[in-house]
Amino acid sequence: MSLRNIQTIGTVIKKEKLASVENATNSQYLILESLQPFPGYHGTTIPDQLDPDSLFAVTRIMYNDERIIRAVQAVKKQYPISFNATPGTISVQNKPVNVIRFKSISYQAIAEIIEHFKEAGIEFQRSKKIAPYESIIRIRKHFRMQEIHEHIFRDVDSPETYYIEVPVQMRWNTFEKVTMHLKYNIEDHKFDAAQTNVFTEDGIMDLVRIYDLECNLKKLQFIREKYLEEIHV
Repeated sequence: MSLRNIQTIGTVIKKEKLASVENATNSQYLILESLQPFPGYHGTTIPDQLDPDSLFAVTRIMYNDERIIRAVQAVKKQYPISFNATPGTISVQNKPVNVIRFKSISYQAIAEIIEHFKEAGIEFQRSKKIAPYESIIRIRKHFRMQEIHEHIFRDVDSPETYYIEVPVQMRWNTFEKVTMHLKYNIEDHKFDAAQTNVFTEDGIMDLVRIYDLECNLKKLQFIREKYLEEIHV
């Protein structure tokens, strides 16, 4: 079997602790930040970050993905600083809302970049204090991955990120329960897991996203075997 290179779009589903940004952004709009961007990873090599891993700007209405992606394209043509932005969905005070998830952007730059998005026609919710809470996050994004072993992929743009192919999509509560059970029963449990699905020419491929700074193929194979055992495949 030849190994596959996949370039496509899909969704990452994960749970993170969010709160309104407390650093000075000089923005009048609601911006949340991830307090634990990889909550399942308990390694000691992630340095303290002065800039955020992810910022979530909450939109005023539920825009479709195409509308957000076109706005991202328009802003990137005008804004001189490189950034990554993708559409997503979270909950705020138990209500689903749309967000633009920003990566590689500083607290100081977010207010200016949001103004560019307003010029592109995107409206945002006004700022308010949001205490830390947990939310399911769904991010729609572009993927580039290389298969390094049958059913195991590595992210081309984020080499510490891997994807293991599984035959079914689990409900989130089931996935969370299976992941916790797996972590309790393996020696090296320093990794973060999230659900992922991508579009391929054959349909939808279900994956588990693994974030691990010190991962290896043997560990990934073991994790995949345990997921398959847990879902009785």
